[in-house]
Amino acid sequence: MTLTSAEQHSSLPRLSGRVRRTAVAAAVATALGVFLAPNAMSQTATQSDVQNLQQEIDKLQRELERMKTQPVPAPTVAQEPSHTVPEAAKTAPVFYAGPVRVTLGGFVELMAIDRNRNESADWASNFNGSIPYPNSHEYNISEFHLTERQSRISALVDGPDTGAIHPEAYVETDFGGAGGTANNNESSSFSPRVRHFYADINDKDNGMFFLFGQTWSMVTAQKVGLGVRNENIPQTIDGQYVPGFSWLRVAQIRFVEKFNDAFSVGVSLENPAEQVTSNTFGSPPAGSTIPALATSFNNPGATNSFTAANNSTATNITTDYVPDVILKAALDPGWGHYEAFVLNRWFRARDITAGDQHNVTSTGQGYGANIILPLVPKMLDFQGGILAGKGVGRYGSAQLPDVTSNPNTLGLTPLRGLQALLGLTFRPVDRVTTFVYAGKEMVDKQYWNFNTAKLGNYGYGYGDPLAVNTGCETEAVGTCAANTSQIISGTVGGWWKFYQGSLGNAQIGLTDTYIKREIFSGVGGDPNTNINILLVSFRYYPFQK
Repeated sequence: MTLTSAEQHSSLPRLSGRVRRTAVAAAVATALGVFLAPNAMSQTATQSDVQNLQQEIDKLQRELERMKTQPVPAPTVAQEPSHTVPEAAKTAPVFYAGPVRVTLGGFVELMAIDRNRNESADWASNFNGSIPYPNSHEYNISEFHLTERQSRISALVDGPDTGAIHPEAYVETDFGGAGGTANNNESSSFSPRVRHFYADINDKDNGMFFLFGQTWSMVTAQKVGLGVRNENIPQTIDGQYVPGFSWLRVAQIRFVEKFNDAFSVGVSLENPAEQVTSNTFGSPPAGSTIPALATSFNNPGATNSFTAANNSTATNITTDYVPDVILKAALDPGWGHYEAFVLNRWFRARDITAGDQHNVTSTGQGYGANIILPLVPKMLDFQGGILAGKGVGRYGSAQLPDVTSNPNTLGLTPLRGLQALLGLTFRPVDRVTTFVYAGKEMVDKQYWNFNTAKLGNYGYGYGDPLAVNTGCETEAVGTCAANTSQIISGTVGGWWKFYQGSLGNAQIGLTDTYIKREIFSGVGGDPNTNINILLVSFRYYPFQK
């Protein structure tokens, strides 16, 4: 390496002490030779002394010239440790903060919503109670608007590996916070809204995985194993996905043991939120032997008992006392993915009868399975999922009830329910994905009727035949109790990734969903209603190529 003149001069202080002293002497002697007159020199030195000194000066000057032409080694600088960037990270927005790696994600979305019945809903549809019957004005008014609220921002933080231990944390949010109507029934809708926020530790040598925070429930179908960010989510645009899909996004503690690449078992303790229906039909007069419904099962922040008809728990926090527990096993034998799970739940209410106030508990169980079959590898996949049991309505996209108030025990009785989803995903070319889904959610009736000759009929529970449905068919006339018995749906749609390059990727999607809502037969029959939901989505992923 050849140094510049300035660099050469700056290197002089690093020369040996002998050379520095000689150079200084030569400079002084040269100055004396220039500025002193010959007669003065003759007074202090002989002619031979002057010649010897001049020769020494010439020699030193030649040495200096030689040293100037030789490269001086660059100083040694301590190097900070560097990270090796994986190949996958080279196409993602990755940066490093000390020993941790941060990967950004998310998308910007503009969604167009067109419903032929007005639900007054935004990016997430209501597949149950908000589908109006003809007696409602909303049945005859369509709904259209644009929204950007499903746009997302995410960040994955990988901690430094310590041997076989790999820690990470993940956060993801959108703009779907619901303000005063927020709840944690199926996903957190409090503001600021959290979709995912968790940390996990993976012991690669022992196959153990531990997670705490909020993410998809272990009930949710997965593509392989029992890890995270690997869930098999329907590719619909709707933020509520599709009826028949079983899922939650809740706070949890999860532990998974991966025995080998083909078999994993996990257990998850998850935030509970019992969905209660509390219907009464008629009111027994004072002094009658017919039991009153004196049960408290949720709390909006103050004492709140429910003795009236058709109460909603949408904005209340229920009185659960232990987490939901899910045990799941996954099998990946080389063709397809198979998983089975069992769900246990515990419900609690308060008997508020004067003179006999106490807690009343009950339990619910569910059993489920999910599969993925690659019928044509990388082109055509079949998927199926089912969850059935008592007290499982909360886990379905339609949000049917889990339990109903029991006038005899003054506690909560689980309702038998079922959720099922079938789907096909077809990828004819690399940038096009199409899909079709068929889903169903149902719940059984559970009611208690009392009859006396003088007092007439009184009923409690869900799906009671005493429910008045005489006004369901005529706009603005009569009453429509409308206890949902089942939701049946069909969805078709697809995505086209029309741009993929250095700026990320851009996609356009289209889905069309038809839903039929059926109710239990009551006074006036068992009418049904329906809705068609057409959605168009434009998404830009700046962080993915």
